[in-house]
Amino acid sequence: MAFERILRRLLDYGVLAPSLYNSQPWKFSLNPGQGVVEVYADETRARPKAVDPKSRDLYLSLGACVEHLALAAPALGYELKESFFPQKAPGLAARLELKALAETMPEPLFSALLTRQTHAGKYKAGSVQEIHLDRLRHLPFFSGREKIYFAAGEPALSNLTLLLHDVSHEGSGDAALVEEGARWLTPKAEAAEGVPLDALGLPISVKTRFSLLRYFGYGREIKEVSRQALLRQGHGIEAPAFLLVTTTDPAPEGYFKCGRAFAQLALTLSELELGSQALHLPITLASRHSELRGIFGAGESEEPVLLLRFGQPLDKKWPKTSRRPVEQCI
Repeated sequence: MAFERILRRLLDYGVLAPSLYNSQPWKFSLNPGQGVVEVYADETRARPKAVDPKSRDLYLSLGACVEHLALAAPALGYELKESFFPQKAPGLAARLELKALAETMPEPLFSALLTRQTHAGKYKAGSVQEIHLDRLRHLPFFSGREKIYFAAGEPALSNLTLLLHDVSHEGSGDAALVEEGARWLTPKAEAAEGVPLDALGLPISVKTRFSLLRYFGYGREIKEVSRQALLRQGHGIEAPAFLLVTTTDPAPEGYFKCGRAFAQLALTLSELELGSQALHLPITLASRHSELRGIFGAGESEEPVLLLRFGQPLDKKWPKTSRRPVEQCI
């Protein structure tokens, strides 16, 4: 049991990783005697195959979780011996073994693990400079198959705004997408999972309608909020910059590596005091990938995996997202 305290402390940082709708689709198995933690996919928390047939969002989340673990371990005096997709058990994505370091040496992004938050509000125009983009460009990705592209000027921003507008109307009319959103949205401000309504950046009229009518038809009204949240991905989401991550390995391992890159990007933006928000609709709707590639200048063989808007928030105080206790994930 020598490593149990360290492993649980490590998981405190792992569960802070980003996941679509704060679904937290991970579970862990601990072997304290050997200092090993295994990270599994929790299929009950994954998006339905009708929405995400290749489990892209599931493995993005698992990759981000493992990257959080890897960044936290040195601050606790350990490094991780990593083995990915070892085929040992169904759903096993990673096996991580603690190896003692000669001295505690926190990773540069360690301090951002506790401060990173999604920001769905407005951003200051012109708040992203070339120095910020250079910092992001030089992050160490995990293979040569992930690439990052930026839209931070015209005509890319205008073209992307038009695309997002069209995509939001298409997505908000998709019953499966609305249903999946309704599964995770919640009026509880400090829910341990899912997304509180206050964190969506929705108009006050939508929140007022929900508060007044939910007692007469909760299921119907939460679906309307979900529809409005999807519509929001094309309205009022202007930002000084966007980034697109692509992969030429559109499979679980490739998405997993992009998830690790996602964590690096989100944490770096937080360290730079820039907010960020993942816009999943243009990624979910594969029919729009060609337009996305054209706007960002990506190659035809690259699959868009992650779209982020980012900038300096107008209001730096925004609702924090809670997480399930580690004990519920083991």
